[in-house]
Amino acid sequence: MSARKKRVSLYDQVKNTLNEIQGSTVPSYQGLHAFWLDPEVFLNASLYGQRLIAPDPNEGSGSGSHGTKSNGGSCCGGGAKATDPANNENPETNPAVAAVMEPPTETFIGDCWPSGGSGGGGGGGSNQRSATSGIIIGLKGQYPFDGSIFPPLLWDTDTKATAQQIELIAGWIDAGCPLTIAEEDDGGAGVKSLVEVRNDKLALANGEKLHKASDAKTNHTTKKSKALHIRKEISNLTPEELKTYRDALSCMYTYNDFWQDERSFDFWARIHTNSCQHGWEQFGPWHRLYLYFFEQKLQDYDDSITIPYWSWSEYADANKTSFNNSEYDLGVLPNAVGCFLTANGLNTLKDAKGANGKSLYSKTQISKLEGIQKKGTIYNSGLRFLKAAGIPYEIINNNGEAAWADKIRTVYNVLRKDNPLWFPNRWPGAMGGPTTYPTKDDINNLLSLETWSDFGGGPSYDHHFGSLEKVHNGMHNFSGGTNPNYPANNEKWVKIYADLGLTPDMQSQENPQYGWMTDNRVTAFDPLFWSHHSNVDRLWAKWQELHNGQPEELNGVLAPWSMTVQDAMSIKKLGYKYVRHYVHHQVSTDFGLVKFNSEKIQVSKSTLEHHKKLEIKIHRVQRGNLPNASIRVFLNEPNATIDTPTQGNEHFVEEVSLFHGSCYGGPGHCNLPLDKTRTNDFRNLHHHEPRNYIVDATKTVQKLLDQGAKDLTVQLVTVGIHGKPIDNAVYIEGVSLNFLD
Repeated sequence: MSARKKRVSLYDQVKNTLNEIQGSTVPSYQGLHAFWLDPEVFLNASLYGQRLIAPDPNEGSGSGSHGTKSNGGSCCGGGAKATDPANNENPETNPAVAAVMEPPTETFIGDCWPSGGSGGGGGGGSNQRSATSGIIIGLKGQYPFDGSIFPPLLWDTDTKATAQQIELIAGWIDAGCPLTIAEEDDGGAGVKSLVEVRNDKLALANGEKLHKASDAKTNHTTKKSKALHIRKEISNLTPEELKTYRDALSCMYTYNDFWQDERSFDFWARIHTNSCQHGWEQFGPWHRLYLYFFEQKLQDYDDSITIPYWSWSEYADANKTSFNNSEYDLGVLPNAVGCFLTANGLNTLKDAKGANGKSLYSKTQISKLEGIQKKGTIYNSGLRFLKAAGIPYEIINNNGEAAWADKIRTVYNVLRKDNPLWFPNRWPGAMGGPTTYPTKDDINNLLSLETWSDFGGGPSYDHHFGSLEKVHNGMHNFSGGTNPNYPANNEKWVKIYADLGLTPDMQSQENPQYGWMTDNRVTAFDPLFWSHHSNVDRLWAKWQELHNGQPEELNGVLAPWSMTVQDAMSIKKLGYKYVRHYVHHQVSTDFGLVKFNSEKIQVSKSTLEHHKKLEIKIHRVQRGNLPNASIRVFLNEPNATIDTPTQGNEHFVEEVSLFHGSCYGGPGHCNLPLDKTRTNDFRNLHHHEPRNYIVDATKTVQKLLDQGAKDLTVQLVTVGIHGKPIDNAVYIEGVSLNFLD
């Protein structure tokens, strides 16, 4: 049996590291001498007034205790696919259901919305303890230990601390400065794994270990990498992203009684009622800003939220019969906006009592509701849900107005709470005769139009509908649909209305003739409106990439905002872009990248079938005092090395050449620039600001898919300009795959 390797405590590793850097000659360090060898000195001493190890933030600046759990921090402390609505879908595998299996608890007004700043001088988050410790600042040669005031650490030695050595010491500090193995173990598994973390990062940088895709929200990763926010296809939202979007809308609904409160969902819906622009060239620009400002409000709730788009044409096959007939309420919408029943919702319905104190629903109905909840079935309308549950649709006469009976109102309230994206006055499908539904060919023809006038409409002096708006109109009508239980649409309901003493009202609040998406005065009250118009905006953005046309009246003001048509011309300037599906891999900059090798990337079959372009983005490539090199990009070539051929290799995508060079200037001149934090700082990008590279991998991935590939992996191989491996030339922060429609 082989001898087990003796474990060395972190503190002993820190001492050995500093001994190695210092060498045989130890200066006085203002009387501290080899301060790292005496823990009491190391943990409490200052050099030139700078604490070598910053005070434990959990114990106050005067504390000399090192502790084992300080900082409470880092070291220690595919989407649903359109289906036949009759199909059962398991909530464990269906993000549309799984995201709300535990809906947000009911709150009082004002509780659910983040409001107010820190107040009273409160500040934001603080740096890690190591970042403000003099030993780390000194080893990095940062101010004031950069030679401008005090010399870098350590003194009287030509040996400079490596990034790995600095990371080891910083990790020990952030772990609470444990002095023994027992204290490390007391601090938890996070402390014990610090060395392993370092080795893992090194293995990842050398391609010996596979990079996992990030499970963070898409727009948290884009924000971190200083990229544009991404609007995704609604079926490709992760369960967490979908839940956050739903939670934000659910919160907004609680403010609807306050008409002038911008946190109210209805506040934003009324803007469309009063100000929407249709039938001329301001249709696209006005709605772009409308979505932009609504999205800004959603981001006040959670800055990861963007308005997902509903790609209509991808549901054309599922809707072949639903729009080409005379029957109502047969259409298929994204699962994310359908109605379904959660466990909490089921319990509410079980407990519901009528005016007589008896259960509102029969045992048979409860049994069917239990089956619906267990299977996780999603329905495209409330009527389809009621039919499956064996609950007859019923209305009453409420002071001359048609209103839902208690059974219906209770079910609809539960369904709306379980999924705030569902809306009761929605019956997607044909409207009493064959209607239109855009196919992929229709969308391609739309995007092929050459002139803005044909695509987007005419100016005020020659106003007319553009083709984009015509397609948009048809999808409004399809998604709202026709109410099968309205007298003009169903002879049976003529008698029901007569027996109830009701006069049909096509604008009835609870039993209208058509779904609210069909009426531009109330359409924005249906949350599907926002994803519908996000797709409209996406198609315009796509057309802008292909053509140069633009509205003629660029100085037109888009009321109720003070911005003009010109201000709405670039979605990039508004801070977002459209990506069908986004996969991000975080990369550590602690080590130079020799090889990046990803795990298999989980991409839905629908995305692989429908995407039109694949971009591989290399995030935040550092510049400055680095040797020049190249990055070779491969797909599904896990064993790629610098010797892997690029010519005639169907896995090879592109070679990216970097252009750096040696640094001229004083100390720190080639360090990473500070983030721009001043509101009025209009300077251009700093010359050493990390930049991004975008590689078009569309042809390569299509070849691999044509050959039967089901999964994708990404490889990057770093090659020095001398054609040999190099480990100190490429430092990046991430690699992402962007699937574009």
